[in-house]
Amino acid sequence: MNRFFILSLCLVFFGLSVPSHSMANENISIAMVDVDKILSESKASKSLQSQIKSKREAFQKEFSAKEKELKSYETTLVQEKETLSAEDFAKKRKSYEEKIIETRKLFQNRRNGLDSGLNKAMLELRKAIVDASSKIADEKGYDLVLTRESVLIADKKLDVTDQVLKKLDEIQGDVKLSVE
Repeated sequence: MNRFFILSLCLVFFGLSVPSHSMANENISIAMVDVDKILSESKASKSLQSQIKSKREAFQKEFSAKEKELKSYETTLVQEKETLSAEDFAKKRKSYEEKIIETRKLFQNRRNGLDSGLNKAMLELRKAIVDASSKIADEKGYDLVLTRESVLIADKKLDVTDQVLKKLDEIQGDVKLSVE
């Protein structure tokens, strides 16, 4: 599948130097796919977007609770400042600072986990798009499939995005977001 995509890109970049008479002897069937459209409209990408939203909302709730807890601790610490010895206050202040550092680390770990999970899911989705494009190319007999992003001007008849989108939805209706 990746070979097909790489071959397509090579033909685009290196095919420009091939003399036109050699191309004229062959009937090359070309198609074009709008990957951005597929990434926004496919069932799998919509599922992924929903999962990301859900995870972000859960993280937001978690960190709002942590923030509230830290504010409460800070308020208590300020109130107790006058009644505590300097040593006890320093211990509590150090404990408070450690909690802030732990919360920041937790936040960073959550964000990194979400980013990592999203990257893995997007890689899986992009591979599925290539697979669906390959299946459409095989079914329709296309010799070359290009991404819309790599084409400046093309006849709209070359666009097989909707066919690829339909095929992708058949073979990959969902992508699981795995957050560590």
